[in-house]
Amino acid sequence: MKLPDAFVDRMKQQLGDEAEYFFLALSQPSPTSIRLNHLKGRSGFKELEQVPWCENGFYLQERPRFHLDPHWHGGAYYVQEASSMILDHVVSQLKLDEQPRIWLDLCAAPGGKTGILAKYLLPSDVLIANEVISSRKNILWENLVKGGYINTILLGEQASAFKEPLADVILIDAPCVGEGMMRKEPEAIRQWSQNLVASCSLLQKQIFSNAIKALKPGGFLIYSTCSFSHEENISNVSYFIQESELESIPISFPEFWGISTLKHKEAIGYQLYPHKVKGEGLFMAVLKNKTSSTFHLPRTKKQNSVFTALPASYDGILNKSKNFKVRINDRDNSLITSEAEQKANEVLERFPRAEIPASAGQEKGKDFIPSHFLAMSGIQHPDYKRVDIGIDDALNYLERSTSIPSFENLNGWYLATYDDTILGWLKHTSQGWKNHYPLNWRLRSKK
Repeated sequence: MKLPDAFVDRMKQQLGDEAEYFFLALSQPSPTSIRLNHLKGRSGFKELEQVPWCENGFYLQERPRFHLDPHWHGGAYYVQEASSMILDHVVSQLKLDEQPRIWLDLCAAPGGKTGILAKYLLPSDVLIANEVISSRKNILWENLVKGGYINTILLGEQASAFKEPLADVILIDAPCVGEGMMRKEPEAIRQWSQNLVASCSLLQKQIFSNAIKALKPGGFLIYSTCSFSHEENISNVSYFIQESELESIPISFPEFWGISTLKHKEAIGYQLYPHKVKGEGLFMAVLKNKTSSTFHLPRTKKQNSVFTALPASYDGILNKSKNFKVRINDRDNSLITSEAEQKANEVLERFPRAEIPASAGQEKGKDFIPSHFLAMSGIQHPDYKRVDIGIDDALNYLERSTSIPSFENLNGWYLATYDDTILGWLKHTSQGWKNHYPLNWRLRSKK
């Protein structure tokens, strides 16, 4: 691996005697890691080594073909770089109270960190997953649905669209030069330049300058990049503090984790280097809004809810259907928990075109077509029967095959499962089985 000379010189200056170990680490193979879904975590992997800072994170001994694992398709785990999972520990350190909150993941795609944030939602919270690039937004939608995360709201807004205090916790996983991807993606080496570092630093400042308007008094802003440059990291955090009424929040880490503490003026941040942790590396810092907590968001009119109670016909579709509300005039019957109605209304009042990945399904004539989210989330009624299939038939199902081995012959809806992981819906009719796995997400190759 031939690294750019300017990058090498900078890292030697930045790390001193540690630099040779840093470059040696970059010459080694990248570790592979997964994070089990906190709602339904399961995998077929054995004797896994745990990621120290994430209770659901594990290293694999080698990188398998994930697309041939039904557990992956069923959202039972997410393939995620281990350093990124430090967010799990950081959020746990915030010591949040029980009040309802709005969370905002500003640059959310593909959704790995969104899934970590979802773990910390109370039933009364909502999580905005925002992604401005449409192709990445589609991937984010897929991962939110497969994750089965209730109370998530999907947006595709520029940071400048958030013009007033709305969120209690904001994550800015900022676009960066991607130095932490150098040993995994050769393109990260080819595109690197000092000019690109400076350009990314400027972009990060612009994103922050817009996003800070959305942070409520007393709220937390978590900032991260997968780069090592001080320009994108600790220097930016110092700039954020100078430009706004923010203070750095210290986070405690066990010393043996090998996480480096960086300081610049009043700013505190934390760097994961690949020669000190088993991962690609990441920077993260936490800031708190010091402005007065007496601020009240102005209302231009009385707030009307965009949700209503589910009709009695849903009692056999959802488990404890009275715990949910459905979006009015929504053909997919988008859902939130009843407790999250207030916070969801606050978001949808400002962004009425926002999408809600959680849905019950569509009514077509006298028939009801359950959504894929309903299968993925575990909120479906327990009376739905399951068809358990082995690995070969599971892969056939994921290809949308209708050749399903089962002794079930009663017409109706069934859940296809593999090793206790739900894969999606099947329907038995007088013509046999119909496969309702989402067409756009089907397995396209078994190679």
